[in-house]
Amino acid sequence: MKLWGILITLFLSLPVRAVIAPSATELTPLLNGMQVPSPQLTSPEGQRQSLTQWRNGKPALLVFYRGGWCPYCNAQLSGLRSIEAELKQMGIGIIALSPDPAEQLRDGPDDVSYQLLSDRDLQASEAFGIAYTLDAKLSDAYKGKMGKRLVTAEGSERVVLPVPAVYLVDADGLVHFSYLNPNYKVRVTPELILAAAKGMMGQLR
Repeated sequence: MKLWGILITLFLSLPVRAVIAPSATELTPLLNGMQVPSPQLTSPEGQRQSLTQWRNGKPALLVFYRGGWCPYCNAQLSGLRSIEAELKQMGIGIIALSPDPAEQLRDGPDDVSYQLLSDRDLQASEAFGIAYTLDAKLSDAYKGKMGKRLVTAEGSERVVLPVPAVYLVDADGLVHFSYLNPNYKVRVTPELILAAAKGMMGQLR
């Protein structure tokens, strides 16, 4: 039994193969118990470093959102302010990631004080297994509104977006809680995130 436990742990620790799914319902996302990858990400000020460095050895709430142009994302980011203080007391930082250009990260809600990072090259979205392509018709419609603000798949004109997702990870980068929904209008509540955070920190004591 101990050997099986070791093998399962090793399997869960394997990195997720970076891939862009053909639709939001065909993802292969990072799962609870897995180790988060460490892609390079850029701050609004242009500082670029790995996710491990941004986490700085601390537990974190990682929030993937579509961009500051998305009203549902902005509502979610603003809503996190209601639990930010309690998360901070538990030693959990908030890091929000989107494919927006670094210089446009502040175009979203103006009441956000936590860390915003640009995943412009989709390293994080792909590594977490939550990147997908829009169909041709929807890609054209989105590009017509947002233009070069959006990222297209290499060798394709189709827009790539992350499915909105949250991950609670401990100081070692292990996932304790995750939530994602192919319907971008449906987001996890701050109350559920806070309950999951308390559960995670209780397990780590």
